[in-house]
Amino acid sequence: MNFDFDDEHYMFQETVRDTLAAEFPIDLLRDGGDPVELDAALWPTLAQIGLFGLMVPEDHGGLGLSPIEFALISEEFGAALVPLTVTDTIVSSLILARFGGAAQVENLEKLALGSLRVACAVYEKDGGYDPAAFATALDDQGRLTGRKLLVAGAARADLLLIVAKDSAGEPALALVEPDRAGISIVRENALDISGDYYRVECADVAVAPGDMIGGGGEAVACLLDMLATAAAQSIAGIGARMLDTTVAYVKEREQFGQPVGAFQAIKHRCADMAVDINTARSGAYYAGWAMAAGEPDERVRAVSMAKAKANRMAVHILREAIQLHGGMGYTWEMALHFHFRRGRFLETLYGSTEFHNERVLAGTLAQLAAER
Repeated sequence: MNFDFDDEHYMFQETVRDTLAAEFPIDLLRDGGDPVELDAALWPTLAQIGLFGLMVPEDHGGLGLSPIEFALISEEFGAALVPLTVTDTIVSSLILARFGGAAQVENLEKLALGSLRVACAVYEKDGGYDPAAFATALDDQGRLTGRKLLVAGAARADLLLIVAKDSAGEPALALVEPDRAGISIVRENALDISGDYYRVECADVAVAPGDMIGGGGEAVACLLDMLATAAAQSIAGIGARMLDTTVAYVKEREQFGQPVGAFQAIKHRCADMAVDINTARSGAYYAGWAMAAGEPDERVRAVSMAKAKANRMAVHILREAIQLHGGMGYTWEMALHFHFRRGRFLETLYGSTEFHNERVLAGTLAQLAAER
């Protein structure tokens, strides 16, 4: 059995990589480019090559692909530091396709064209990424109240996909306009300076039944797991880019009359980085497969194992890349800090290592108890 991607998948990945290298080079950020303006300039190019329709069904104008194919693209997003609002929009198309029903057909068609931006509002200060601990909730009159943090690109979004609790206390998804009465959006400072992030506050916001996405808890779980999967894949892309940059540098930097990369200790450290990245990449790819397969228990285990491994890999690779560059690793000229910041930001985004380790442990214990 062949578990590899086919040639068409790799060709599409190369197209995305080449497009990002030409239209969104790291030089733009290093030279002081505003992330908001850079995102606005990049968006039409990504729409032109069909990225926003990647997981939109063909009946609605999309490519009809799955999270499996998205794994390769998400990895390139990480390597190029593509704004997270792009990922949010693509992931939202999967959720609307699976759970939105007929009410979301128009939105799916707009998503496929790239004419609709969606920001996912998930994280809460005290609730983290556990829906059971979220304070954002709907009351009996359909009024939404709560606060979400670190929402990527919320100020430019056409729609906010908000994770909350319904009036019965069950997880739910609401899709609302950011300019709806009662919603305020304030920009936040974040570790990742290559993107823009916002605090979204909802104060007695009217939410109609048509604004609710079907699927309840399963839709919320699918959204959170897909976002965590994409984060793991992006971390793999960041790690690969940092390794490539490091290997190129140690081949050029000379000490004692030879490149520092010729020293065995440096070779070993680069080899360890490559092994760590490939292991994390494999787990992230498998999580993409599990998202496509749709079996909940396997999906939870695969996603959490992938995100936990990617988080640990990020700490190792980012530290090693800076150190192997020596003093140059800390300079603005090398621009390593952009990937370092995004990598450490994604490490905690959509679940820390501890959070996902606990999910794997809980699932394993439940499985063992069921087999007794």
